[in-house]
Amino acid sequence: MLTRRLLKFTLASVAILLCWVTFSAEAALEGILLAPPSGQSPQRLLVLLHGYGSNEQDLLPLADYVAQDYAVLSLQAPITLGAHRFAWYRNGTSAQADITAARQQILTRVSQIQQQLSIPPSRTLLAGFSQGAVMSWSIVLNVPHSIGAAAIFSGRLPESVGGPTSQQNRRSLPKLFVGHGQNDQRIALALDEQAVVLAQQRGYPLSFHRYADLGHGINSQELADFKQWAAGLSLQKPSS
Repeated sequence: MLTRRLLKFTLASVAILLCWVTFSAEAALEGILLAPPSGQSPQRLLVLLHGYGSNEQDLLPLADYVAQDYAVLSLQAPITLGAHRFAWYRNGTSAQADITAARQQILTRVSQIQQQLSIPPSRTLLAGFSQGAVMSWSIVLNVPHSIGAAAIFSGRLPESVGGPTSQQNRRSLPKLFVGHGQNDQRIALALDEQAVVLAQQRGYPLSFHRYADLGHGINSQELADFKQWAAGLSLQKPSS
């Protein structure tokens, strides 16, 4: 059971502010914002991106596997599929346009919350599953300095992967955790392996885990591995 409480300012009120700043209601994703369970001011930010056909409630249990100084922002994808069912993109010819648009919406929302909480990108951990993992790869490879680390569960490369990172900027690339089931029938392990190879070639610090008995999901072993990896994250503030 989650012990985190809602932050005093609601995401709805923040959305109104964002619409006023950006002049675009489409840029204001809905979601849930939770305070650290300690009741202290948040020192880091965990951003959650759910999978296809799910919603912002789905990945909230991941908050129990990170340190208690994280605020948690769980976003709802912009495409409505049905009651309480949403998607980040539609498969087919519109997929890349959807991914690009959703990526900008995510970045706009995350940047706004980072400013509200005075948490820099370097202290932000992104976590996504399935379509949310594809969105995480899209952010990691196209806008790497918007976050400090990412956990990618059962994903694949998006169509757009950005350009190579300069040697000078490699030191500040986000740290990555990537996990995938070998029995995944929805997104083949080989597709995530392609993403891992590309990230390694570009110099991302990366921890890659394959799970022999796992399909398209997250099991207890992967959660344990994620918890251990997350415990080792410093996500330090930029030096002045």
